[in-house]
Amino acid sequence: MEFKINKIDAVKQEVEFELSYADLAPHFEKAFQKYQKKAEIPGFRKGKAPVSMIKRMYGDMIEQASLEDVANEVYKSYLDENHIHPLGEAQMVDMDYEAKQIFKFKIKYEVKPEFELADYKGVEISRTIHKIDEKMVDDEIKYLQSKHVIYEDAQKADGDEFSLTMDVQKLDETGTEIIGQSDKDVRFYLNDPQINKEFKEQLAEITVGEERILNLPGQEEGTIEKYKVLCKKIDKVIFPELNEEFFKNIYKDEEINNSDDFRAKVQKDLEGIYKNIADQEIRNNIVSELIKLNDIPVPDALVENILNSYIEDVKNQNPKRQLPKEFDEEEYRKTKRADAILQVKWYLIRDRIIEMEKMEVSDKDIEPIIEADAKKYNLPVEKIKTVYENNPDVKYRVLDDKLMNFLIENAKINDVEKHDHNHDDGDGHDHGGEEKKKESKPKKPRKKKTE
Repeated sequence: MEFKINKIDAVKQEVEFELSYADLAPHFEKAFQKYQKKAEIPGFRKGKAPVSMIKRMYGDMIEQASLEDVANEVYKSYLDENHIHPLGEAQMVDMDYEAKQIFKFKIKYEVKPEFELADYKGVEISRTIHKIDEKMVDDEIKYLQSKHVIYEDAQKADGDEFSLTMDVQKLDETGTEIIGQSDKDVRFYLNDPQINKEFKEQLAEITVGEERILNLPGQEEGTIEKYKVLCKKIDKVIFPELNEEFFKNIYKDEEINNSDDFRAKVQKDLEGIYKNIADQEIRNNIVSELIKLNDIPVPDALVENILNSYIEDVKNQNPKRQLPKEFDEEEYRKTKRADAILQVKWYLIRDRIIEMEKMEVSDKDIEPIIEADAKKYNLPVEKIKTVYENNPDVKYRVLDDKLMNFLIENAKINDVEKHDHNHDDGDGHDHGGEEKKKESKPKKPRKKKTE
């Protein structure tokens, strides 16, 4: 048997095989014996006819029919003997058989690309550091209070702390109602920072049962849109007092007795949240920078695997684990392909660094996760340990953290201080501010806090 490898590109290879009839003989012999077991020939019990008779009667047909199995068997032996690890399914691209003479075929497959890894130590990245000031703490406290407000019926909205329930009808330039552009029982909180200033001003002092025409800025600059609103209900929004009862509602497991301690706790939590955000930003920026530094050819097989996992995620969001009826899978794959390519590039870079740094996961590395999860799920440590020590997903997670900690410790991190003049309004979003750069040595990242 002879074979020849053709490298199509950095990830695609094609191997040409050529087998003589003598090479094929042992493969055909197995095919004859396989056929013998199920052959029904007059004068013999099923499976008992002599192989010589089967060869004489059906030999050419059996040889022809077995060629694909022969090709697969030869290809598998070729991979094992040459320590080749293809990605995805191989593809038969050509097959030619001259009876009793020679069998030629070609198989195409993909492999991981060989590439020169750029220097991954000393990668320069930025990290945003948020300075938590008094205004941010005030905003966060207001947000915490807003989750425990009570409502009191009112007849007039004579301030900001009111919630209005209204019917809203859009009008054309002449004041005529536009059919199909109305909403019933829409609630508006007047002190919501997202509410349009003009909208709020034109609703000042409104009473229950009152109807008003509002002139509001349109989507296009310089335009005005008209709305007719009917105020159906007014609720006065009453925020809870900052007292021990409220503190206990917010922080059940901590002893907080006064407003100073409460503010200190809120500030500490905000600092923790923004630290987690900064830590995740470091990880994301390191990944992005390493992808940028390494121009790696990407195997289609790995990209398809990632896209398939995206599709599975969509299915898992459905109780019946099916794609929604209106879901366009082909279009979805197209829009997500760029993300999948980046993910594959990172996997290839990640694996190469782990290999070069000889990183491994020991039982000692897994112990903190075992102890944390045993406490979290109230299970015996030994029970968790038995499962986790042989769980590839756990080892992958630990190895990933070990790699990222290594990269962070060896990175050059430029801190960008952000002073928030437009602060977090309690919805978790940041709204601008001034920036100031300084350089620092990063601390090891922690897991992001979930609420």
